[in-house]
Amino acid sequence: MSGPSRVPSPPSVRIVLFALAALALYRVLGLLLHDPLLALANNYDQIRYTGCYDVGPLRPDVPAWHSNPQAPLRVYARQPIPEGNCYWTTDWLAGAAVAAAWRAAESLGDAPEHSIRALGLLRLAGWLLAAAWVTRRLQRAGRDDLAITQLAVLALIVADPANTLYLSTFYAEAGALFGLYVALAGALVAAVAGGRSAWVVAAIGGFLLGGSKYQHFALPCLLALALASAGERRLRQAALALALGGLAGGALQLQQAARTTPLTEAIASTNRVNFVLTALLPNVADPAATVAALGLPAGCAALSGKSIYVLAEPVETLCPGLRELPALRAWTALAAEPAAWLRAAARAPPYMPWIPDYLGLVEGAQQQRLPDGYVTLDRWLDRRPLALLGLFGLPWLVLAGSWLLRAPPLARAFAAVFAAGSAAVAGIALLGDGYVELGKHAHLAFSLALAAIAVPVGGALARWHAAAAGRRAAGTGGEK
Repeated sequence: MSGPSRVPSPPSVRIVLFALAALALYRVLGLLLHDPLLALANNYDQIRYTGCYDVGPLRPDVPAWHSNPQAPLRVYARQPIPEGNCYWTTDWLAGAAVAAAWRAAESLGDAPEHSIRALGLLRLAGWLLAAAWVTRRLQRAGRDDLAITQLAVLALIVADPANTLYLSTFYAEAGALFGLYVALAGALVAAVAGGRSAWVVAAIGGFLLGGSKYQHFALPCLLALALASAGERRLRQAALALALGGLAGGALQLQQAARTTPLTEAIASTNRVNFVLTALLPNVADPAATVAALGLPAGCAALSGKSIYVLAEPVETLCPGLRELPALRAWTALAAEPAAWLRAAARAPPYMPWIPDYLGLVEGAQQQRLPDGYVTLDRWLDRRPLALLGLFGLPWLVLAGSWLLRAPPLARAFAAVFAAGSAAVAGIALLGDGYVELGKHAHLAFSLALAAIAVPVGGALARWHAAAAGRRAAGTGGEK
């Protein structure tokens, strides 16, 4: 790998970098500043986080903890949230910062009502700082090719509305995506240029990602293993930094899982019910036999395919013992039938819209979708099994090609990251809540799978970069 270099980037490179940055900023700001507000509507999950700092949507005669799935809510205010509605996440760094700023503004005489756009703009500022640091470090290392590649990923994938619709919300998915970028971009800089600051950034990203949601507590360590798979020394060092940060973030989520609060217990039991009813029983060869093996009443088999949200009676009445069923026993029942895993994966596409289709996106409307003027890859992926199959197969094809063509260690490492990461996120989402909100829970999987295209693109740019450097060196030699 190239060592640090202070040779200025050619004008053509600076133009491309500026164009990509401008495109990314245009796409994000165009959505964040749209009037009415464009964001993902509230399906109750947000109150789990705002309950930690007593902030909620302001609606006349409607409790703050009630959901509003038909449209996003723009106006928030400080108000008492019932005790127990606090779910730990590293995304507090954004949400709590905005809540504190609102409190400070009120103490100076500002109105008690606030726009959630402030949170979206704060998140954007974090992205801008991180992207500027990564781009500058890669340029200083003499890797204009990598600087262009990562900015292209930001402009074309990260800035997709499927991701940016989370910015002006209190959903933790926004923090998880930011943590993922910081972790992988920091690891990239560490592998290319080295330096303690890059290792620290990779560790911070791992912490943000691992602590964002319970389902991601082990993801940074998995990504670190994939990163180290190519065997190069700096890649191993970057992977270690990522893993150490991830362990800290994961510890936060594991500690949360150990809390015995009504909220955490309700989430865990609901997830178990949905997994068994929507993902396990519909895909095993003999649902009745599986129910019996799990020690559940025979009548539970009749509930196959139904989530907890559509049952006519409480699940405790229809299937006693299902709420208390250990998750490991349910997972083992699926793992015992390899064919069931294949059926579960094959039946997933209809439940995997990248932009959730059961939540409205336009303030003041009723279940309105994204306006036509916004370009999103979700329009090509939504409910198209072949498109989704191609998407999630892409990183594995890239990984196989990188090894068969003996690509450099950096390319092989990131190909492994995108393949292992996208598969793990989707698989864990399925194990967590079955087919219920599968696309939302597997949100990071889409970006990871799409980012795999950066490996061949980056390889082509690396060859161009090397050829351009050779021409410049030859020209300099000729002048001497």
